Amino acid sequence: MAARAAIVAVNFGVMIWLAYWLGFDAFGSLAVVWGIALVAAPVVSLGGPLLLLRALTDGGGVSPAGLLLHMVTLPAAVAVIGVLICPLFLPLLPWVSIFGAAFAINLLTCLASLMRALGSVNMSMVLRDCGPQVGLGLAALMTDQYLSFAVVWLGGFAIVAIIWAWQRPHRGEIIDASYPIPGVSPSLWGTSVLGVGLSQVDIIVGGAILSPAQIGTYVVLRRVANLVALPVSVATWVSANAVSKSYAARDPAGLRAASKLGNRIALFPGFALFLLGVMVLPFLPTRAPAVFAALLGGAVLQVVFASGFTVATLCGMAHLSAISRAVSLLAYLGLAAFVAGPFENALAYVGAITCGSALLWWMIWQRVGVDTSAFALGR
Repeated sequence: MAARAAIVAVNFGVMIWLAYWLGFDAFGSLAVVWGIALVAAPVVSLGGPLLLLRALTDGGGVSPAGLLLHMVTLPAAVAVIGVLICPLFLPLLPWVSIFGAAFAINLLTCLASLMRALGSVNMSMVLRDCGPQVGLGLAALMTDQYLSFAVVWLGGFAIVAIIWAWQRPHRGEIIDASYPIPGVSPSLWGTSVLGVGLSQVDIIVGGAILSPAQIGTYVVLRRVANLVALPVSVATWVSANAVSKSYAARDPAGLRAASKLGNRIALFPGFALFLLGVMVLPFLPTRAPAVFAALLGGAVLQVVFASGFTVATLCGMAHLSAISRAVSLLAYLGLAAFVAGPFENALAYVGAITCGSALLWWMIWQRVGVDTSAFALGR
């Protein structure tokens, strides 16, 4: 939890510095382009990071050819296709830099899955969640070509991660030529794309509706509100091994215990951060409290449903995650028709993600009888 707090503090510091350094207008424009790169990353991944995490933590392993295929070959091919096709529809965007950043972000995410399987909870989480934002901040220190130089920094982080993984003495237990090459999983791919798309859709669509200054302010408020949900990422990363192994062993009791572990890790710190956010509301400038309150409510509801996506993704139900996220995405796009300002945008986003999380909880309950919500802790 301390490591996660440090990650969020660094990301938040980089974001605030960028907003100060560039001004809200330029920062809002950068946030939109960076959001597109974050969405493009799971598109080029073909579900590789989740696929590798599942294959490396369920008691089996992956061949070196499989790692190369999902970390480099397939993402590079999709990125090249994207660079060729996307300018035909939106020629003004820097697509080469966007897909270069997307490839680098996906590479870091795959390496984080490998590091997690090799026993590193904290370092893998730092690489996955802190690396891209820090790379962007370091690039902004050097030049106005933010995305291009961010790729250089992310490549350097990847080299360090590869060296670290190569030095692990037990890497041969999960990486060996005798293990199979995992095939592409459409459901895991869809889950990844829809998940990141959902996390950025209010920024991308909002950027087309709101002014650059408004979307810049909204991004800052949403990042602060998301601090409430930071224990969810910790819960996912810590409970992943237990969830995956319980499913592979066909152990329902173990799966319930692993789900409760995730909820227990997320619930109390999440509510404490929520209460802290409520205390800050009176000190915010005009119009900001309403937006921030709505975003806080959405974040605490994500804490309540903390284990849903972990259980679905690692227990052969990735298609349920994809369905729930697709429902959330469609719900937001429908509600976006009523967005006239940052507050309406926040309400649309919160309503959409809550709808999807509740739907996933219900589908998992019906499928395997596991309550993935925080209410399970009361039983």
